[in-house]
Amino acid sequence: MHRYFVTGTDTDVGKTRVTASLALALKNAGITAAIVKFVQTGLAPGIPGDAARAGKLAGVRSLELARFEKAADPWSAALASGQPEVHASELVEAVAHIEKGLVTEGAGGLMVPLNAREHFGNIAVLGKFDTVLVIGLKLGCVNHALLTANQCQQAGIRLVGAVLVERWGPTEDHYRADVERTLQGKVKILGILPFDEDEAASVKTGAQIFAPYFT
Repeated sequence: MHRYFVTGTDTDVGKTRVTASLALALKNAGITAAIVKFVQTGLAPGIPGDAARAGKLAGVRSLELARFEKAADPWSAALASGQPEVHASELVEAVAHIEKGLVTEGAGGLMVPLNAREHFGNIAVLGKFDTVLVIGLKLGCVNHALLTANQCQQAGIRLVGAVLVERWGPTEDHYRADVERTLQGKVKILGILPFDEDEAASVKTGAQIFAPYFT
């Protein structure tokens, strides 16, 4: 079984593109894939969210488990809306029946709170997901990446590797080299997703990062 959890060093670092890329790679390898967004925040009802966007880009089915309109962590967003908070065990149980290829996406980073006691890392632990870290290439990303890797190690989360994403524009060769050198031996770099304003083209490029793992 292929069961993945995609998290990031921050919000808006390219998780949805990487989620779609991973699902497309599974699909291209002949593995039935599905994309799940555990919690979508910051969108009103009826507006397509990250799961729908990623599913469309990868050409696979998608599912969103919870949504809150406030642009905030799920705990704060649930409180603001007066809705029940979400719990890791319930979210994991909701995707337990999905076999073969499952690519799930978090919100923000690993430690973003789901409720007063849990964060997205609890989902990765309970679901026994292979975790992919999306590193948005900008100043400060190395610190966030190493903190996430350390948390994964302490919590027993299997971090299979990271994708470096040129989210906001092309980066200098020497900067990418510095990031890779700093992470060497601590976080496996699966590949680099170059800057591309065309989401569909970007996802096709990203699928090639994961293709060797499914051949």
